[in-house]
Amino acid sequence: MNIEAVQPANRLIQITDPHIGGRPDYQLLGLDTGHTLDEVLAAVAAEPTTPELMVVTGDVSANGTEAAYRRFLRKMQPVSTPWYWLPGNHDTARRMDELEPRRRPEVVALGNWRLLLLDTSVPGQICGGFTDVELTRIAKLLEDLRDHPLMIMMHHQPVPVGSHWIDGHMLKTGREAFIEMVSGADHVRAITWGHVHQQFDSQLGHIGLHATPSTSVQFTPGSGPFAVDSELPGYRWFDLRDDGSYDTGVERVAIAEYSVDFASSGY
Repeated sequence: MNIEAVQPANRLIQITDPHIGGRPDYQLLGLDTGHTLDEVLAAVAAEPTTPELMVVTGDVSANGTEAAYRRFLRKMQPVSTPWYWLPGNHDTARRMDELEPRRRPEVVALGNWRLLLLDTSVPGQICGGFTDVELTRIAKLLEDLRDHPLMIMMHHQPVPVGSHWIDGHMLKTGREAFIEMVSGADHVRAITWGHVHQQFDSQLGHIGLHATPSTSVQFTPGSGPFAVDSELPGYRWFDLRDDGSYDTGVERVAIAEYSVDFASSGY
């Protein structure tokens, strides 16, 4: 008799780029981003597999105001899953930390995995980057966590996703050093990000690369100039196994009263 043992997995949920405004009537390109976030959170809650952890990978707010973060936090109150957040280029990291000082640790343990939560935001810029000090810190963390499979979670894409306009706002300062660093670390199994408002899946050597759709407006994959996509909002799940393997997928959410300005040339 051949009996195959199925290794249990820990489920992680990634949501990103909700762009919540401080006022209930805030819209992004004609879309009620508060409503779409509510719908995505409801879809996650209805999943048959209960997640152990949720991470919000940046652009939590539309403009970094205290009112926007307080509104987001009210929407997260029903979420029973432990969750953390990262800043994006639309966020104010200091304000996030003042309101929720324990929501942004450097490292989170999930089973045998370790999640490294990196801040790629650069004040006053759309693109992301790492200073030399930050790169030194990342190198030390990679060394300290070498006995665990590692996922890096961040806001900006470290590689081009094929949309010319948004790739102009990717991780810039320190990018080459970061790519060299992670490529030489065998225990880094995956890097996942937001920012691009679209699904992307690729590979960098031994590392899986993943971008996650926004809970709000979607951008068109492969576009030259700015373009709004007809795909619906969504979220990404990861099933992480202790041996360092994982599965991942994107779930799109059917949003009631979904209305976007598809003719927009930017925001």
